[in-house]
Amino acid sequence: MLLLKAWLLCILLIGLSSMGYCSLKLDINGREREHIKNKIDLGELADTDFCDLLNKAVMFYKVQRAGRLPDDDIPWRGNSALQDSSPGSHPDENGDGDLSKGYFDAGDHVKFGFPMAGSMTMLGWGYLQNKDAIEKCGASKIYLEDLKWGWDWLMAAHISPNEFCGQVGNAEADHAYWGPPELMTMPRPTMVIDENNPGTELALEASSALAICSMIMEDIDPTYASNCLQHSKDLNIFGDTYRGIYSNSITDAQNFYKSFSGYNDELVWGNIWLYKATQDKSYLDKAVNYYSEYDVGKMAQQDSHDWDLKAPGAALLLSQILPGNQTYINDIEGFLNWWLPGGGVPYTPGGLAWIRMWAPARYAATTSFLMSVYGGEKYTTFTVKQISYILGNNPNQQSFVVGIGPNHPINPHHRASHHSLTNNIMSPVNNTYLHLGALVGGPGQDDSYKDDRTDYVKNEVACDYQAGFVASLAYLASQQ
Repeated sequence: MLLLKAWLLCILLIGLSSMGYCSLKLDINGREREHIKNKIDLGELADTDFCDLLNKAVMFYKVQRAGRLPDDDIPWRGNSALQDSSPGSHPDENGDGDLSKGYFDAGDHVKFGFPMAGSMTMLGWGYLQNKDAIEKCGASKIYLEDLKWGWDWLMAAHISPNEFCGQVGNAEADHAYWGPPELMTMPRPTMVIDENNPGTELALEASSALAICSMIMEDIDPTYASNCLQHSKDLNIFGDTYRGIYSNSITDAQNFYKSFSGYNDELVWGNIWLYKATQDKSYLDKAVNYYSEYDVGKMAQQDSHDWDLKAPGAALLLSQILPGNQTYINDIEGFLNWWLPGGGVPYTPGGLAWIRMWAPARYAATTSFLMSVYGGEKYTTFTVKQISYILGNNPNQQSFVVGIGPNHPINPHHRASHHSLTNNIMSPVNNTYLHLGALVGGPGQDDSYKDDRTDYVKNEVACDYQAGFVASLAYLASQQ
């Protein structure tokens, strides 16, 4: 009867406001809460086809795939890294290693486990948040394929309860090669975290991604979802029990993805996602206790949510799970307000929130997604303006998405699409193939930008850059 009354209230309110729609959500005690959500003002993006953009952007991950490819959706990509495998494993019936799948990190061919797991977490969060819009746009199939290609690798990499393969490929050797992945021949060692060589943030991030997997796949493939959840739980125990900074164990990652923030934020983050997946309050209790014990709210301030730091997202999720708790509200709004104009983060003259020189567009895109999740015009306006800038609505009319918008990049720092057959970054002059929909690093603080493949700071593309961008596009698609 209560549920019926709530829906009748929704219907009444919809009738009173043609601008809104009504949804029912449950608080942690199972009580219905009615939310009236109004469409946001898309401003100069009102005529943008976000469904088309979303469908192009999710194809990014197909370009980044390693392993034996099941289709020719990207005709210029072929099988690669087929021998990637965990220690002591045996090839499958095709002769492929158990770690042959997964994603090449960026413009290179290393499989860095920490940012790969973080990318799958953000991409999965974007799906959970905007599932209806993704379905409306006809993007569900490819979006779920992208996620599953990553989830399969994360589970394959978890070779025993207390062992996880955190990297495949020697980074220096890989970066010395400039050619397509189909032609690489260098040895690709596999690096493992275990009880004696722990990696708490890596284990907890993989756990987070797989907890989200269990939530998304529960109604699609319950057996697969259950497998994801069991790996998630085991990885949570492993990461929490055997604590250590992952890049101290996988030292090859230190020059590329060193864990600067440590693992306290992932201890909170991982337990939040397992709570959301299981509704087991013991995970929420651990998240709340760790959040307080390690002052994670302070970690969230004047920084970015990214592959390394999950404190802002943790504060946001706790503010939703425990509504009205002023600590979490203050922490997430403190983070978000700092990113707003005049809040503290630097801005380019043209209007991009520019936190640091290395790929600033990815930080702005990911923060745009967090703004959309928290909601409210004050914050969603940021989402619109930042994605607008990225798509080319800026003083230089410079798009930062390959093949999209005015004056778009065509030469991202990306070996596969450049497709040099002479191990030469300068030949051919232009990339052979278009990595359509890929977000490049972004401009200098003065809005300056050059479509220069050799400038990897401004022009590389990466799985973690793309995840927040895709999630933001899915949100904007939901507003049309």
